Amino acid sequence: MLPIHPSAPQQFRQRNELLQKCLRPEPLPFPIEAEYPIVLAPEGSIYSYCVYEGEEICSHANLWPRRAINELGEEAFRLGLVGNVATDAALRGHGYMRSLLSTIEEEATSQGLAALVLWSDLDSFYHKLGFTSVGREYRFHYLRGSLPPCDIQPIHVGYSSYSDDFLANVLRLRLALPLTLGRNIEEFKRLLSIPWLKLYVSIKKDQPTAYALMGKGYDMVGVVHEWGAREPKELLKLLSYICQDSDLEQTMLLSPAGLSAHWRRTLAAVAALNEELPMALMRVIDPRHQSSLENLFVWGLDSI
Repeated sequence: MLPIHPSAPQQFRQRNELLQKCLRPEPLPFPIEAEYPIVLAPEGSIYSYCVYEGEEICSHANLWPRRAINELGEEAFRLGLVGNVATDAALRGHGYMRSLLSTIEEEATSQGLAALVLWSDLDSFYHKLGFTSVGREYRFHYLRGSLPPCDIQPIHVGYSSYSDDFLANVLRLRLALPLTLGRNIEEFKRLLSIPWLKLYVSIKKDQPTAYALMGKGYDMVGVVHEWGAREPKELLKLLSYICQDSDLEQTMLLSPAGLSAHWRRTLAAVAALNEELPMALMRVIDPRHQSSLENLFVWGLDSI
């Protein structure tokens, strides 16, 4: 059966129940749709693909088209993020997900998307569908006592307490990368509403000098998955403050692998462990962009 976009309240309810059961079986103080305020919102139903067998939902996946931008902030091409992939346990093994992902690839092709990107531990399943590991990321592990003392007083900014100009200045602190995803202020504001997410900002002379996003719903508790700073030492001081504020003995920093030697040496010098791992899984649709896509890095806030 062809997938449909949910539109009726019952369809949204069935979809959310399926995702909650498959992806969030442990009780949480918020529903799974709160973790994905763009792709699982009713107004984002165009990104949601549901497969039904009769009146029962079998499988679901999101396809979220995004702009890939270069180090100058210019759009290079568009690609699609795939997430919230789930099939009812009682209906697995019947090819529903394989068929759904095939349909999503056809839709991505029709939209002119260069590739599909997803995050999953089921490498063998996705490799059979033509996905390969792509990109590299560092994972710096820090112990609380190894970080430099914080001699500034950062602020924790709640998702309803900022201005658009402030957020624009915060985003300008992100490192320029060969290829990442563009994000407008409205998207940033909506994503900041995700439960268990904190935005920390260091400010000097009324201007942000470093920021870090820690936590993201169920997936990234205790992990700083997006950040920016003028200098690496300013970021390390902010991490020290985050550990104190959150009462963490250790934290992990996700980082693009293409850091300058100065950034890499400074961040690694006080890290207890430094790992380099694949960034995501990808299926290339337009081979003209193959070489560029190998340099892709997606900040954690954008992953679905």
